[in-house]
Amino acid sequence: MALLEVKNLKTYFFTDDGVAKAVDDVSYTVDRRQTLGVVGESGCGKSVTALSIMRLIPDPPGKIVGGQVMFDGKDLLTISEEEMRHIRGNKIGMIFQEPMTSLNPVFTIGDQIEESILLHQKVTKAEAKVRTIEMLRLVGIPAPEQRYGEYPHQLSGGLRQRVMIAIALSCKPDILVADEPTTALDVTVQAQILDLINRLQEELGMGVILITHDLGVIAETADNVAVMYAAHIVEYSNVDEIFHNPLHPYTVGLLGSIPKLNVETERLMTIEGTVPAPTNFPVGCHFNTRCPYATEQCYKEEPALIEHEKGHFAACFHWEKVKAERPADLVEA
Repeated sequence: MALLEVKNLKTYFFTDDGVAKAVDDVSYTVDRRQTLGVVGESGCGKSVTALSIMRLIPDPPGKIVGGQVMFDGKDLLTISEEEMRHIRGNKIGMIFQEPMTSLNPVFTIGDQIEESILLHQKVTKAEAKVRTIEMLRLVGIPAPEQRYGEYPHQLSGGLRQRVMIAIALSCKPDILVADEPTTALDVTVQAQILDLINRLQEELGMGVILITHDLGVIAETADNVAVMYAAHIVEYSNVDEIFHNPLHPYTVGLLGSIPKLNVETERLMTIEGTVPAPTNFPVGCHFNTRCPYATEQCYKEEPALIEHEKGHFAACFHWEKVKAERPADLVEA
C-alpha cells in the first residue's frame, strides 16, 4: 500500500472571470523512501496540487471539488480541520516557495522552528529549544546556537531555505512536500540543498514530493516523474523512462529545451505559445494549440492518461508517432 495516494483530485477557483480548473483529475502515489518529481511550466497546477494535499487552498475562491488524498488509512479531504492540523506539519511537512516571504520577519528563527515542535510534540520549551538547535545543525547551518536567536533578514537565501527545511522536518514527517526548494539559489547551494534532502530522506525514511521546473534536478533526485500540463498529468513513469523514452510531445519539448554539453551550433528546441489560462482551456487536448502532432481528434476529444507501455502512462492519441519521430539524442546518457 502506498504511503500517500492522490486519486482524481480536482481543485477549482471560482472567480469573476469564470471557473479556473487549476487541478483537474490528478492522480499519483508516493512510497516510503521514494521521490516523486512533479515537473512542468509555471501555471500547470503543480503547487496547487501540493496545497490541496495539505488542505491549504484559500476558500473562497478555491475549493477542492472532488477526489481523494489517502494517507495512513484516512482521506485527508474528509477529516476535520482539527485532525488535519495534527497531520499538517507533523506527519506531512512542506517546504514552501520563497523562504523570505514564508518566514515571519518579526520572529526569530528559533521561535519559528519551535512553534511546530511545541504544537505537535509533547515536549517542554527547553526540550524544544534543544531539538531546534539540533535541527539547525542537521540541515548544515553553521553556529546553530547563534542562528537560533537571529531573524530571517540576517540570513542569506541559502540559509533561509535551510531554515524552511528545518521547520518542515522538525517533527520527522512521513511525507515531505518540497515546492521549488532550490528556486533562486546558486548551483552550489542548490546541490547542497538537494543532497541534504536526499540524506535526510534516507535517515528518516520519508517519501518526498519534489515540485520543480528544473529537469536537471529531477534527473538527479527523482524515482518517478509526473509531467503536468494545464491542470492534468500528461505523462507518468519512472525517471529513466521519462528521460529516455518520452511518449508525450510536451515531455519531448521540455527535454529538448535542456542545453547539451559540447554542442555549440544547434538551437534548442522550443515549445511554441504559452500555457493557457485555467479559465479558458481549449476543447479537447489542453496541449492542442501548441502541439505539432495535433489532429482533428485532438481538438474534439480529451485524451485519457493510459498505460501505453509497462508502467508508462501518457495522455496522447499520437504517442506512437511521437516515439517514432522524437530526436534520437534528446538527452545525454
